[in-house]
Amino acid sequence: MNDKNWLLNPTAIHAAKDCIQIIQDELGIRLKLSHPQFLEMIQEYVELTESDMLQQAYLQLAQLAGIRITQARILKPAATVVDMPVTHRSTVTTDASVAREQETISYHGKLYKRFDGDREFRGLYRGQPRYA
Repeated sequence: MNDKNWLLNPTAIHAAKDCIQIIQDELGIRLKLSHPQFLEMIQEYVELTESDMLQQAYLQLAQLAGIRITQARILKPAATVVDMPVTHRSTVTTDASVAREQETISYHGKLYKRFDGDREFRGLYRGQPRYA
């Protein structure tokens, strides 16, 4: 992807800035448009986060930049985004601490442990579960 002609297209620049903003909001990482592997990095973040908004912004950018998207793992079907985490209990047991450890939360279509020791799930930070 040495061809950088897409950088002369204002619509492509706008799509790239959308990707940068989404990545900064979701992962706290600020990408630079001037980075040599800018498009490859966005592709990796699309795979990492599985964010529908980032996926759509990347698809628009890829189309404007002339990138062929052939990897099926990037273009996953859009999952239902859950605004509030949903709690699931795996099994009912007599020991409350074991039941607490088995409790999971659905967050953006993926399951995470609700508790990690004494800490409770608080969301994702750079694609990793955060407990506090």
